Amino acid sequence: MNSIAVSLFGRMFSNKAMLAFDHHMLTICQGNSTRQISWSDLEAPPSFAYGLFGQTISFVTAQQNHTFSLLAYGAHRKFQAEFERYWVNANEAKLDTFLNKITKLVKQRYLRQSYVSRIQRLAQQEHDRWLPWIKNSPAFVLVDKKINVLEQYANWDAALTQYLQQKYVTKQLNLHHAFFDRVEANPLTLSQRRACVIDDDNNLLLAGAGTGKTSVMIGRAGFLVQSQQASYSDILLLAYGRKAADEMDQRIENKLATDKIKAATFHSVGLAIISQVERAKPTMSVFAEDEKVKAKWVQQCFESLIENSAEYRHLVLDYFSKYYYVEKNEFDFKTLGDYYSYLNDNDIRSLKGDKVKSFGELYIANWLFYHGIDYQYEAPYKIDVKTIERRQYKPDFYLPEYDIYIEYYGIDDAGNTAPYIDKAQYHSEIDWKNTTHASNNTHCIALTYGQHKQGKLLNELEQALLSASVKTQILPLESLLESLKETGRITVLAALFSQLLSLYKAAYLTDADEVDVIKRSLDAKQTTQALALLKPILSNYNAHLQQRGEIDFDDMIIKAIEYVESGKFKSPWRYIMVDEFQDISQPRARLVKALRDSNKGSSVFAVGDDWQAIYRFSGADIKLTTEFATYFGFTTQTALDLTFRFNNKIGEVASAFISKNPAQLDKTITSLTQVSHPSVSLLRRSSNASIGYKNSYYSDIPELLNGAIDDILCTIHSKACKPTTVYFLARFWFQLPTNTDIKTMSVKYPLLKIQSQSFHASKGKEADHVIIIGLQKGKHGFPSEKVAPAIIEALLPAPENFAYAQERRLFYVALTRAKHRAYIIADMTNSSCFVSELIAEHDIELDEFTSDVDQLHIADINCMRCDSGVLKKHSGRFGPFYGCSLFPRCEHKEKSCEQCQSPMTRSRYTGFKLCINTACNHLVPTCDKCGAEMVLRNSAKGQFWGCKNYKGNDPLSCKNGKDSKSIQWPELA
Repeated sequence: MNSIAVSLFGRMFSNKAMLAFDHHMLTICQGNSTRQISWSDLEAPPSFAYGLFGQTISFVTAQQNHTFSLLAYGAHRKFQAEFERYWVNANEAKLDTFLNKITKLVKQRYLRQSYVSRIQRLAQQEHDRWLPWIKNSPAFVLVDKKINVLEQYANWDAALTQYLQQKYVTKQLNLHHAFFDRVEANPLTLSQRRACVIDDDNNLLLAGAGTGKTSVMIGRAGFLVQSQQASYSDILLLAYGRKAADEMDQRIENKLATDKIKAATFHSVGLAIISQVERAKPTMSVFAEDEKVKAKWVQQCFESLIENSAEYRHLVLDYFSKYYYVEKNEFDFKTLGDYYSYLNDNDIRSLKGDKVKSFGELYIANWLFYHGIDYQYEAPYKIDVKTIERRQYKPDFYLPEYDIYIEYYGIDDAGNTAPYIDKAQYHSEIDWKNTTHASNNTHCIALTYGQHKQGKLLNELEQALLSASVKTQILPLESLLESLKETGRITVLAALFSQLLSLYKAAYLTDADEVDVIKRSLDAKQTTQALALLKPILSNYNAHLQQRGEIDFDDMIIKAIEYVESGKFKSPWRYIMVDEFQDISQPRARLVKALRDSNKGSSVFAVGDDWQAIYRFSGADIKLTTEFATYFGFTTQTALDLTFRFNNKIGEVASAFISKNPAQLDKTITSLTQVSHPSVSLLRRSSNASIGYKNSYYSDIPELLNGAIDDILCTIHSKACKPTTVYFLARFWFQLPTNTDIKTMSVKYPLLKIQSQSFHASKGKEADHVIIIGLQKGKHGFPSEKVAPAIIEALLPAPENFAYAQERRLFYVALTRAKHRAYIIADMTNSSCFVSELIAEHDIELDEFTSDVDQLHIADINCMRCDSGVLKKHSGRFGPFYGCSLFPRCEHKEKSCEQCQSPMTRSRYTGFKLCINTACNHLVPTCDKCGAEMVLRNSAKGQFWGCKNYKGNDPLSCKNGKDSKSIQWPELA
């Protein structure tokens, strides 16, 4: 063993210990003690430094830093290279082990991001031991290639990660080529195979409609087992419903020849977690299995609270009187028609059932009803005051017992009207009404929108009625409640509470969270009132479950989350695969994340399509898909972009339509089937059965009654040479043909296999042809204009900042059920805005079926009074006429063309009405005083145009006339 000599000064002044070494170790001798340190224990080779009285040597172990000074001045020159060679020889095996581990890791498994982070950290530590000194050492030649690899790992970048990942994927695709060829009926595509192999810590597979996501779920499970990365018990495959799980099980058994991989539902997983922790299987409430039973229990509880608690009764009546509807400021709408549409779509009615024309009128009507005052809504004024220009006056309210009228005026405190109302004309109407009441000595109480916005409306009404000696007596509660039951409102509100129970429990709210819910709701007062009504029901509901020792699904998920997050349950699954991920809610996502975190090295594989996210109403949060990495961490995202279902022309329309929303993830779906002509066809026809033909053997569905469905089925059947599947699709089940209807059609069209499906129920299914119906505006329209209660909106995931975002996705789902052709039926006088968009912006077939003239010129027959309504054909005792689609709130009417009975338009030429039927083009001048049509008459002086409202010597008739030569007739385009 060699020793390191000390310098002259060291020999003279120091009692330092002796330092000896050989190729195995360094030896430190100090007094009677000796310590040996192997070269492999050193973090790096010893280093020398010059000092005034000799050299200093330093070396570091994991436990201690060592320094020896006053060594011979030639120590560095004599020993440095030897030390470095000994250190390299002792540590090369460690470096080999480290590099081999990495090599093995990247060859045998997909390089996950967590692996990369760990490798980078360890590589940097190893790098710091070897570099930079080794580059200047004679020992470098012993390990130069290994050091170059180490440097590459220490300076790891995205390009290296991608290279190694791709190398692994390519190798696995080659090794398991035969498996991917035979796992399904058709060989998997390259995109499908890659999705099976890629296995980062978090994986999001965006699987477009018809792209074979289930094949990937099965293929991935089989690949993990075949490649020996997993055993059957390592895999958790989550499906959303029992039916979907059973279908997955059957396909796995058929394709993988095993029953050891079982698809589970979230609820079955929750049940298993609770059972293991509590050592007993919890009892599930019947409410968890049967929503109808739950809703019935909630209604009974609701009615019981009303009957047994005076305080609760008053809360209920206050809610129905003031908070049942979501109020919107009438000044915020663009047109009167838009405001009327909102009232229609949300079925705004008083407690008595009146279709009122404003929220101010609603609260007045409810107050009168509640206080036992008999009233008539818009009853004709008792004195005949109608004229040629003016219909009979109908004040807003009439109290027959007291002979008092009430008018509610839409003006604020400054006398301003809504922007779509002519202020001067409106005030002129107010003046006329005041004059009429004054001249006829009738009593009218005037109230205003300004009073309503200040919260004074009902107080002003009460004071005015007291001044007029009107007696008020609160209507007996029994009568009020009976009225609410008769109108179905008790049932509707009970159904709302049944839905709220789940949303509230799933939200897992604290008192502070409740305050936040109220703050972010669209109507804080309505939400506060609804919570006050919900809380006693919730308390009774939980007590009912507790007394019976039962739990529901929400309890199950919450308990399961708590047990996993607290460590009471450790997940046995290393591969968590979630189907239909776009439908996941926050609690379910939290459970998935907790399961992943409880088993180190677990991965999440989520399969979904944000374009088909249609379940927000049940708590699904699309942002968990569109912002997946934000919630789960670094994610590898892949896509299935080849659809085997619909052709390219359906795909072009559907993709362009859904991509309007910039929040949707960008992707391109390519169709295996290519065609050259449009495959989305629009049939435009009036829903008025009286102008179509009626088959008495069909149910009362407009598209059946007007013959549109028969026309399409006849077209499909005439081209079919083998059994062909056809789906009827609609937003709501009641809009669809019944089973009886379908049986009748099946007899008439024997080659067609016909089914009815709602848009939601059709998801995951396909047919050769789909026929989409119910595309109308209104309460049950599509997109639905009905506003959900504020509390529902506040408990659901935040809505997207794009109009009708979810309804747009729902229409995308409907379109993409069709393999060959999608047929759309619409009455353009009341059609969905989606239909108008398809006509204006997409390549669809418009001429496959004939259409009535009014269906082709909708823009020309909008209502001139409310601007948003469309004139629809009706039959009256004086013949056909066209009335506003927003009737009864808008009562505007127009006469039809006297030559062809088509609608007339005022929109093309000022001072004229033109028949929109281009084959007719009948043109009639209009009166510039009363707006009526002009009629060509004869006089002693020759022909002239006189107003149609001329009634001889009647002083109230319009006597406007024009010389026939003075009218400047337009040149028809």
